[in-house]
Amino acid sequence: MRRISYITLTLLLLIITSSQGFSQLRCGTMQRWNADTKDHPQLIEKRQIIENDIIKWEKSTALNSYNIPVVFHILYENESENIIIEQIQNQLDVLNQDFNRNNPDANQTPAEFLNVAANCNINFCLAQRTPNNDSTSGITYTQTDISSFSLYDNRIFHDSLGGKTIWNPERYLNIYVCDLTNALGFSSFPGGIESRDAVVINYSNFGTIDVSPPFNKGRTATHELGHWLNLLHIWGDSNCGNDQVQDTPIQDTENYGCPSHPSPTCSNNGDMFQNFMDYTDDACMNLFTEGQKDRMHATLNSQRTDLIQSQACSLPYEDIGIIENVSPANNQDFCGYEFELITSLYNYSTSSVYETQIYFQIDDDETQMMEWSGDLLPNSSVEINLGNYTLSAGQHTLLIYSSSPNGFRDLNPNNDTLVVNFNLKDGSPFEFQIQTDNYAEENRWEILNDNNEIIAYENELVSNQLNTFSFCQDVDSCYTLVVYDEYEDGICCDFGNGFISINNQVFNGNFNSEIEFDLCTISTIKELSQQDALIVYPNPSNGMLIIESPFKIEYIRIYDLMGKIVLEKNCHNKEEELNLYHLDKGPYLVLISTQNEYTQYQKIIIQ
Repeated sequence: MRRISYITLTLLLLIITSSQGFSQLRCGTMQRWNADTKDHPQLIEKRQIIENDIIKWEKSTALNSYNIPVVFHILYENESENIIIEQIQNQLDVLNQDFNRNNPDANQTPAEFLNVAANCNINFCLAQRTPNNDSTSGITYTQTDISSFSLYDNRIFHDSLGGKTIWNPERYLNIYVCDLTNALGFSSFPGGIESRDAVVINYSNFGTIDVSPPFNKGRTATHELGHWLNLLHIWGDSNCGNDQVQDTPIQDTENYGCPSHPSPTCSNNGDMFQNFMDYTDDACMNLFTEGQKDRMHATLNSQRTDLIQSQACSLPYEDIGIIENVSPANNQDFCGYEFELITSLYNYSTSSVYETQIYFQIDDDETQMMEWSGDLLPNSSVEINLGNYTLSAGQHTLLIYSSSPNGFRDLNPNNDTLVVNFNLKDGSPFEFQIQTDNYAEENRWEILNDNNEIIAYENELVSNQLNTFSFCQDVDSCYTLVVYDEYEDGICCDFGNGFISINNQVFNGNFNSEIEFDLCTISTIKELSQQDALIVYPNPSNGMLIIESPFKIEYIRIYDLMGKIVLEKNCHNKEEELNLYHLDKGPYLVLISTQNEYTQYQKIIIQ
């Protein structure tokens, strides 16, 4: 039962010793914890932070069930300690039964505890890949010259000292099986020392095959995994103590053997000595409670989040790579000194990739790394924006590569890397758009230099579409854009609603045979300052669009890409809310005219 207290005080109470006639501690977790906090006192504060996270966790955010990849590390000096595969699978079966209330003795739970007996929906599976993404059975065997390990013996966790170095505890539950002399088992708590974040079980009470009673039903592992998932002993490690769980009765101390029910203490109606977190014989244990389930789920969702997303129970499959760089593309010329870095990540795998790392280096600058997460389906790609950058004019080189898909080694590193050469030119960038009417064959455009020479042109525009072009004007030059209409009736308004937009400045398409724009003049037009800027959001939109302006909005028009007006609204407010649920999904152009004679267009996407 939970009462107001601090978990750190609970964890630092009595070191429990057995007085029940057997030579080994039933559980050595608290002794290990107290020893660790003496050497690393900062763990106490860390545990309190974790406890606060557990209290704040809400069940509504949880998954229905959890799959946890397990690797068993078998340390043996002689063949009697060399656990066979059948015994390992047998122990794994016990864990899956106990944590899903499929245990054969679940029917032994007393009637008064049935309403809190929980299916914890936690499953354990043998890892099928190593941290290096090679196939594995989920079992490692290490023959050692160490005859036995003590409760405080950290050689267990190191290859060089006769043990086995832990696999990444953010991807695996590490369970060690060895000759443990003075305890049946022990476990780390979440937030402990990472290099020892594991469960350790004595080989002679592991599983159920040829194991002598009373610890012969695999419940030592069940008990220690409870600790690994942040459960405390049911008596709170003190007389009538606090295990931070609401629905477990307060009880005086640990129980041994298999008491008769009910066995009341601390004014309860009977100790829950059948709970996996007591010290009774394996045959007497048969339940976790709903409160314990919630605490374990809270731990998985707040402290072991990477683990529940681990793909280690699947055979290695990850193969991703940088298929192309969208911006800058190879041999691309940029106008000006700024550019947006956008790359395209491709999943060559047969299953989804949920996370990866993108490394990139520009010229000889320091390599940078970005972590990406999402759901990249097989044989599909995603564009990843890596930010905006400013460089000097001239040639530059980008080295970019992907790494660690789903936290594992990429099976095919040959397609990970891309080298991109690009050039930044001195100049002013222009993007201009011509929304044509029904007769685009009448239209063409030219850009003329100071000597009236044509330096760029286009005479094949598409009718009733937004035709987009870009151009770089030299720093010391002034160019002129000329838009022509062969039939001398412009692009608005008898046969459509055409217009011309240059660097976000919109011009009416109502002219005769031609219209000229001095690009130097346009480039010096000041855009709205940040505090005066129009704001259009959310974009992309699910159907509702909000426009905010520092000035009163006079009218709004929305065009589809065929130039058709799909919405027109006269306005008199600084903020307008538009209902666009009737529009089909796709891109649109919004024209906004404000009281100060400022006109702006904004591309939006309806999704």
